[in-house]
Amino acid sequence: MKQALVAKLRQPRPVAFTPDEAAFLVETLRQAVATTLELSAAGVSDDARVFDALGMDSVDVFDVLDQMGETFEMQVALEELPESFLRGGGETTFRAFAEGLLDYFRTPPAE
Repeated sequence: MKQALVAKLRQPRPVAFTPDEAAFLVETLRQAVATTLELSAAGVSDDARVFDALGMDSVDVFDVLDQMGETFEMQVALEELPESFLRGGGETTFRAFAEGLLDYFRTPPAE
């Protein structure tokens, strides 16, 4: 599955994910968040508030995105991510954070 995602993520956006690919990407993101914050992956539940309860900050976001970039051999254009994704908000759950990343890939690049 990883190799299929690497190939897809090398293509120009937008990217269409199968449900299994999206789930794999989310679980890889969960592991990256857990590694960055020195937590177990189980400690990063879908409802966990990543910036408030888990303590993630903007530097951690860059680390997480770097890990994802290395895993899937891709880069994320930070200027195209919503400000709330980079700086966080107390109410941002892991699920919302993950959906933000998926949405980034699902939309065409900014002109």
